Amino acid sequence: MLVVGPNSTCDVCLECYTNGVNIPHAINCGHVFCQKCLEHLVQNKCPLCRMRFDPKEVRRLHVDRDPNVKAIVDVDEPAQSSPSSVPVADGEAQRLLNEIARIVKEGAKVNEIRRVIDESRTYYKSQGDQYTPVRVSCLLLHNLAESQRKLSLQAEELKGLRAELDGIREHLTEELETVKRDYEQLQRTSQKEKETLLAKEKCLRDHYDEMNQSWLWYVPSIALRSPRTDPPSTVK
Repeated sequence: MLVVGPNSTCDVCLECYTNGVNIPHAINCGHVFCQKCLEHLVQNKCPLCRMRFDPKEVRRLHVDRDPNVKAIVDVDEPAQSSPSSVPVADGEAQRLLNEIARIVKEGAKVNEIRRVIDESRTYYKSQGDQYTPVRVSCLLLHNLAESQRKLSLQAEELKGLRAELDGIREHLTEELETVKRDYEQLQRTSQKEKETLLAKEKCLRDHYDEMNQSWLWYVPSIALRSPRTDPPSTVK
């Protein structure tokens, strides 16, 4: 039978596992959450490792009996929970939990997030192997900071790609304008050359017509000026 420690808490809501909706459930990846948090997930993905899970394969767990803490002994035999079932965090733990909650809600600078993470690690390492709420919250805060760092890197990369795209677009625009100017210049040049050739053709045709008219006039004139010669007479 799978069990969890009596002081274990849900990695999402940070509440100790008790009765009813706080019964611990294990999903495919092995992480454990309370029933309430699993039911409020938008997608069937683990809140920690983001691995997909099948809701049909979610398993309810038991909690070890602790004489000082009232916890679940058998999920099939509900028991009444009381405020004493939740362990009370000491002053330092509560301060760190408040700091983490504030950062998650309001945001903070990177150096402040690192400071809280380092302080939380120092605290929960001093508590031995206990899986304290501070440790869980620190893990979630670390994952949040890592996600923000990756998003920041992606934003910088996207900014660089946009700048590169703007440069390419500007270069192509300049090339297009150059090609357009060259085409218009070629059109003007071609039109000018066409007009020049047409003018030469007209000049040649006019010259041909003048020469043809002169020739037509000159040939009959020569024929009229030439002396007529009679054929020689035959001597009888």
